[in-house]
Amino acid sequence: QVSSEDIVSAQNSNVMQSLSGKVAGLKIQTTSSAPGSGTNVTIRGLGSVQGSNQPLYVIDGIPTASGDVNTGGNRLAAYGPASLSPEDIASITVLKGAAATALYGSRAANGVIMITTKSGKAGKDRNYTITYSGNVAATRVTNLPKFQEHFGQGWGGLQTVIENGSWGPKLDGSVQVYGPVYNYQQLAHYYDLKKNNIRDFFDTGFSQTHNVALSGISNDNTMTYYLSYSYTGTDGIMPDDHDTYNRNSFSFRGSYEPEKWIKISSAVNFATFKTKAVSQDGNSSTMISDIYNFPRDVSVIDMKDLNNQFNGLNAYYTPYGFYNPYWTLENAYNETKGKQVFGRIQADIKPYDKLTLTYRFGFDYSDLDLKNGSPQIHREDALINYDLMNLNGFNYGNDWNPDLVQGKIYDYYSRRHEINHDFMANWGDKFLDDRFDIRVTAGVNINERASSYLQGQRNNLAIASGFWAITNGADYDTLSDYQSLRRSVALYGDFNFGWDEWLFLDVTMRNDWSSTLPKDHRSFYYPGVTLAGIFTKWIPANNILNFGKVRLAYGKTGNDAGVYRVNTTYSSASFVNTWQYTTFPLNGVNAFVSSRSAGNPDLKPEMNTEFETGLNLRFFNNRLEIDAAYYNRVTDGQILPLTVEAATGYTSRYVNFGKVRNRGVELMVNVTPVETSKVRWEVGFNWALNRNRVLELPSASDDTKVRLGSLGWGGSSGITMYAEQGMPIGTFWCQVPQYVEDPASPFYGKMITSGGQPLLTENPVYTGMDMNPKWTGGINTSISAYGFTLSGQLDMSLGGYRFYASANSMTFTGNGYQTDYNERRPYVIPNSVEILDDGTYRENTTPLYMMRSGSQSIQEYFTGITQKAGGCLNYMVNNSYMKLRNVSLTWDVPKKWVKAMKLSQVAITAYGNNLWTWTSKRNYYGDPEVTTGGNYDSSLGFGGSATANPTYGEIGLNLKVTF
Repeated sequence: QVSSEDIVSAQNSNVMQSLSGKVAGLKIQTTSSAPGSGTNVTIRGLGSVQGSNQPLYVIDGIPTASGDVNTGGNRLAAYGPASLSPEDIASITVLKGAAATALYGSRAANGVIMITTKSGKAGKDRNYTITYSGNVAATRVTNLPKFQEHFGQGWGGLQTVIENGSWGPKLDGSVQVYGPVYNYQQLAHYYDLKKNNIRDFFDTGFSQTHNVALSGISNDNTMTYYLSYSYTGTDGIMPDDHDTYNRNSFSFRGSYEPEKWIKISSAVNFATFKTKAVSQDGNSSTMISDIYNFPRDVSVIDMKDLNNQFNGLNAYYTPYGFYNPYWTLENAYNETKGKQVFGRIQADIKPYDKLTLTYRFGFDYSDLDLKNGSPQIHREDALINYDLMNLNGFNYGNDWNPDLVQGKIYDYYSRRHEINHDFMANWGDKFLDDRFDIRVTAGVNINERASSYLQGQRNNLAIASGFWAITNGADYDTLSDYQSLRRSVALYGDFNFGWDEWLFLDVTMRNDWSSTLPKDHRSFYYPGVTLAGIFTKWIPANNILNFGKVRLAYGKTGNDAGVYRVNTTYSSASFVNTWQYTTFPLNGVNAFVSSRSAGNPDLKPEMNTEFETGLNLRFFNNRLEIDAAYYNRVTDGQILPLTVEAATGYTSRYVNFGKVRNRGVELMVNVTPVETSKVRWEVGFNWALNRNRVLELPSASDDTKVRLGSLGWGGSSGITMYAEQGMPIGTFWCQVPQYVEDPASPFYGKMITSGGQPLLTENPVYTGMDMNPKWTGGINTSISAYGFTLSGQLDMSLGGYRFYASANSMTFTGNGYQTDYNERRPYVIPNSVEILDDGTYRENTTPLYMMRSGSQSIQEYFTGITQKAGGCLNYMVNNSYMKLRNVSLTWDVPKKWVKAMKLSQVAITAYGNNLWTWTSKRNYYGDPEVTTGGNYDSSLGFGGSATANPTYGEIGLNLKVTF
């Protein structure tokens, strides 16, 4: 459990980011660096090969939607915890094991994040309190890639003045022209390093949060109430206001208990949000790639004046698919807005003291309105004088070709709702002189979930930019809608037995009936059992060991299928002939075709089985606390798409296959080294080791591995992630250099080259690398003295590998730090041999040169050979990191001063978030946590990122006042 104080002290507008490094076995990964970005949350490793690994979020007993949304490559935290103000939360409990999560149904297979919000309470000298909390903060860009600093614009070692790459001559500070000749004019600049070129592009961001809450009880103590309003506004690090996030949240919680036998309570949360984002992840309007690939001698900030003819489209310095980032910011569009309302209404009736009957109605509704657009781009070459471009002996590259991008506008509108009915009975009593304690909960849950969306995209804009309406496009690219509805019914029970306050047995049982499964397999049952004993009950009181408890747990959690996987579905038909793309209806006649995925009427539910054992110890008057756990969890019968022979008319079919095991150790240690009446120092450590392994895959798979997807820049890198039997989820495969394998050879273990370049394997092979860390951990500390509290948090992860698409693209353009190897002087690849025509080897003596073309080129090594080899040579890096998540200093204003102001509490906090990040030596390319892409919550999302916008650090000031 994480307390309200720990959540608020992190000063994060996203509640889930406040949990980073605080709970062993809980991994929080940022999905984007944009304001309002979401998080990727996993508990005890990855269990699903291709499906979601996200936990279930339960707020005040009600399951809620928590899905992030993709807004042009950025993941936005839109629902669930993102709709709550951190100030409204009383505590967050992380349920990890199957025995603990079994009662929460099929969606709890990946664990449960249980959030309890604050309720009404009285003040010290009055029956209400009013609390205001607000902060302001400034943000600056961090974790930028590392660039080479010695070579400028050009290609093949020669100056090419319209290139976007840095494969040119060495920077010498001379005055040089660059870009095209336009209207008989051309740009000139100093051919030197623009060292802070990229950093200077970004602004200082600003954020503010304000929260006001009214909490109290009635005079007769029959009614409690809690009412709050919160506003969050963020303007990110992009120039001007092109990346913003605004959220308004309203919360109400109340209860009414006129008699001891009846209580009515409710909780309602309502939130609206609106965001503008700068696209990343390789979208057509992406500008971060354009910035990272600026030649090292060309100034980005000189492009800011869009009235300058050389900063527009026609005379921009390069024609090769890159655009002025300032122009992109002004002319692209990416805006999302939405709302969510969720909560519960509950009635508790006590027929007599030992029995409570409860009815709880839970509701959750949200909608989303997303629109993004890419401008039409038409570069005209009429004013460019090609004769003048050949003067001065410079190479201008290929002809300046007109560039036509039709532009697009995309609209997406979705709605979803969830309804829960719970009927529960709670009974408890004590027997045998109060030594035997029994508590029983039994209930029925009825759940309905529905969603729908309508989306459309039109291309070939009539008005190039600025008019972002679907009617602006001439051609339909996408026009579709979707609806889904699912229901489930469950019976559940929780039986707690306690003996003499030292031995405890907890038994949970649940049976679900799901509409998404075939009728014959619609019912599935899963239990949980936990046995715990406080053995210090039998140890004489002493000053060393104060408390000791051992626990054993075994549990199962079932999981049903996604919607519409039992039967084959159909969609509107279309076909392509020689001249055009044709859709139905055609001449008043409609037609439908079956989906490419065949239905399976034999599907069965997935099942998680987990064994856990743990130990809790407290020493020295509770100044040293240890909580250790070992677990072994197996996920079996996963419902996943399996590739089938195309001759069947389908490409895939959902089947039950695969078995994945996660087992590991978790350790949490809390120490109070100093504790006096004036000073208290607390230190908390958490550490988790998880070993993931794919135990079984379908026999229909010839090579016992399932493809998770490819990672790369423009698809050129050839890196593929697999789930392979006997290996962890997320192994990396690609072409790699060959080495001499004959132990008897004098060249054993040396790299094989041909023409001076590495000789790659013919097919992709396992690289020996996977995405899973060896261990994760965190350190939290807090020192309180004389009204001041200084706290800090360090988060760390060791091992695992990660692919960076930015490394791929920056290497191709010669901006990457590693392209400066040996300062691009001729060199022979170290420890290599050359293969001869007869298959024998000799020491490699063929050097690589910085030349314009040819197989012996240093540039060819980076832009050709390693592009084919994927990230295995240059783009895969060890993903170890250490982060200083949070540092804060709080001053509680002395009580006598507060009392003189007729207040209850005044606290001022100065804080910093993400102040420092250490990464492995070869990570030159970005934040080790940020991920991008549509598969953010699946295993593929952990393996790498496309070119992501950079992250930022934050420094702020918070004021909290209680009346």
